[in-house]
Amino acid sequence: MKRAAPIRKRRAADRAPDVPPADVPLQPVPIDGAPMTVRLSDVRPEPVSWLWPGRIALGKLTLIAGDPGLGKSFLTLDMAARVSMGRAWPDAPGVATTPGGVVLLNAEDGVADTIRPRLEAAGADLGRIVALAAIRSLGVNGRESARMFDLSRDLTRLEETIGSEDGCRLVVIDPVTAYLGGVDSHKNAEVRGLLAQLSAIAERHRVAVVAVTHLNKSGGGPAIYRAMGSLAFAAAARAAWAVSKDKDDPRRRLLLPIKNNIAPDTGGLAYRIESLGVDGCPVVAWEPDPVNVNADDALASDRAEGGGRTERDDAADWLRDYLGNGSKLARDVLIESKAAGFSKRTIDRAKPAAGVRTRKEAFGGGWVWELGAPDQERPSYAEDCHTPDGGNLGPKPDESRVNRPKIATLEGLATLGASGGNLGGADAGDGGGAS
Repeated sequence: MKRAAPIRKRRAADRAPDVPPADVPLQPVPIDGAPMTVRLSDVRPEPVSWLWPGRIALGKLTLIAGDPGLGKSFLTLDMAARVSMGRAWPDAPGVATTPGGVVLLNAEDGVADTIRPRLEAAGADLGRIVALAAIRSLGVNGRESARMFDLSRDLTRLEETIGSEDGCRLVVIDPVTAYLGGVDSHKNAEVRGLLAQLSAIAERHRVAVVAVTHLNKSGGGPAIYRAMGSLAFAAAARAAWAVSKDKDDPRRRLLLPIKNNIAPDTGGLAYRIESLGVDGCPVVAWEPDPVNVNADDALASDRAEGGGRTERDDAADWLRDYLGNGSKLARDVLIESKAAGFSKRTIDRAKPAAGVRTRKEAFGGGWVWELGAPDQERPSYAEDCHTPDGGNLGPKPDESRVNRPKIATLEGLATLGASGGNLGGADAGDGGGAS
C-alpha cells in the first residue's frame, strides 16, 4: 500500500491573504496629508451668537484699532466690567446680558495701579476677571522664573486659562503686537497662521476675542489698511472697529465700524472719558445714539490734523513696531517703510527718535537696522488717568521714559497686590506703545 505524501506546511508567502467577511466594512487607513471634507448637507445651520449684539460676536476675533491716547484700554475695560456683571450694552440700555468670565492680557498698564482701579470704577465683578500676567518658566538648574506670554508658543496656556474660568465670554489682548513673539507683524502669512489658531480657540470655547492694535501712519486710503502691521490683522477679524477723535470736539471719541462680515452696519457710537468713578477715577461715559460717521473720513481727518505730531513722529512709531522683533536688513526696512507711506528721508530723520542704530554684519554682510540696547531709553505714550484740555488722555508724553511689556518674576507676582506696582521686575522687548 502506497504511503500518503506528507502535507507540507505552507509558507506565509504562499498563503492566501486574509479577507474579511463581506458583511464587515473595511476601515479606512489614515493617510497623512489627506483632505478633510465636510458635506454641507450634514452641517446644522446656527445663528451667530453675540457678546455685544451686532458689534462683537462670540466665537470670533474682533479688532479695535486707534492711535495712542484715545482710550482704547478704557474701552476694553468697560467691556470687561459689563461682561463680568451682565450689565446692558450702551446702545441697548435696560437689556441685561449673561454674566461671564474675562481673561485680560495687557502689556502696557499695571495691574494694581491702573487696571484694577479702572475696573472698580467701572463697577466690575473683580472675581470674574483674571489677568494672564506671565508664563512660569523652569531653567536648566530647576530655578523658577516668569516670562512674557507669547502667542506663537503659549496658545495652549491661553486655552487652559479660558477653560479654568467659569463661563468665560471675553478675552482681551492689548495690544496684540506686544504678544507676537517671533512672528513678524508685517508678514502676512505668519500673522494669518497665528490668528487662525487664535480664532479656532475662540470658536471652540465660544468666547469673544478682542485684539487691540495701533494705527499705521500711512496717509489717506481706506481705514481697513490702517491697522499696524500686516493687512492680515483686519482680514482675519470678523469685525474691525476704529477709535478716532471727533474733529469738532477733541474730548469726544468715536467707535466706528471698519468692517463687519457677520452683521449689517449699525453705525458707530461716541463716548468720553469722564471722572465719574470712585475717587474721581475716569470711566467711559457713552452716548446712547448711533454715530453716522464713516471710518475712512474720520481717520483721514485725524491724519490731516496730526494731533500735534509730525510725520517724523509717525515714522519713529513705525520703526519701533517694525524692528520690535529684531534687526532687519536696511534694504528691507526701506522697502517696507515705502510701502507704509514714508520716504527714505523721513525714515532717516526718524531713526534717532526711534532709538535705531545701524551696524555692518560681519564677513561682508549688509547693513542692518535695529533698536538700541535694552537700557536705551525710548519714548512712552502711556495713557494717564486724567483728561487735560489737550484732548488726549493724559499729559504730553515724557519722551525720556521707556514703555515696554512687563515681565514678572514669581516673587513679583506674589506681591503685586501689596506693592501697587506693575508686573514684577525685568522689562523685555518693545511694548508697542500705549493705547
